[in-house]
Amino acid sequence: MSQEVTAADRFLTAWKRLEVEISSRWGDAHKGTREPDTAAMLTWAERQHLMSGAAADFLHSCRAARNAYAHVSFEGYDGPVTHPPLEVVHKLERILASLRYPAQLTSVAPRAVTCLGSCTLRDALTRMRSHDFSQLPYLHDELGWVLVTREQVSRWLEAETDEEGTALADLTLPVSALADRPDVGPVLPRSLGPDATLSEALTELEGALRTPDSEPGGYAAVLINRRDVSEAPWILASDDLPRLYELLGR
Repeated sequence: MSQEVTAADRFLTAWKRLEVEISSRWGDAHKGTREPDTAAMLTWAERQHLMSGAAADFLHSCRAARNAYAHVSFEGYDGPVTHPPLEVVHKLERILASLRYPAQLTSVAPRAVTCLGSCTLRDALTRMRSHDFSQLPYLHDELGWVLVTREQVSRWLEAETDEEGTALADLTLPVSALADRPDVGPVLPRSLGPDATLSEALTELEGALRTPDSEPGGYAAVLINRRDVSEAPWILASDDLPRLYELLGR
């Protein structure tokens, strides 16, 4: 059997298993309801954050191409109408694997390196530099988990600069002092619970990238918090996007 025919068989096998998986999920959520067609179930799966929008678009394209890869026999020919590229087969198999064996968000996101709200700006900047970070989460007395960021420190320095361009920066101030100043303000990240899906995390992270930095949720980081807010959260930042895309089959 040629490699091309094997690719077609792998495509069809993965597609059938994916249809069964989504059908099972849909049936669990709609007991006693007539099952819609595959296109409608794919749309439902995307809305339920079982997969990313890009993965759903890819699967809709796979559905349209499925018949071309089906086994046919006519006029002395026996095999698929056309041959799927192996990259398409691999992507379909990755999406199926992410549905059948979804990774836990807390196993993908690293624990955040944090600081205390009483940590001085100097110590926070030193810690950021040593880890090559742009932010550190800390637990604010009133706001919960917020971030101290290099951009926030820059806004503070600008606010401290006089008309001659001189700034007397007191780096012994606690990081919470910046969040409490109206002319600087807090950096409020997006957050999710530990039971959130990878697709939800990706959606939030991409949403943060589309939101202005000055607005809540506009910083490119998502915190994953347990109910016990005293426990350090997990964090996903823009550097994690390639890994999330790979895990979700994009």
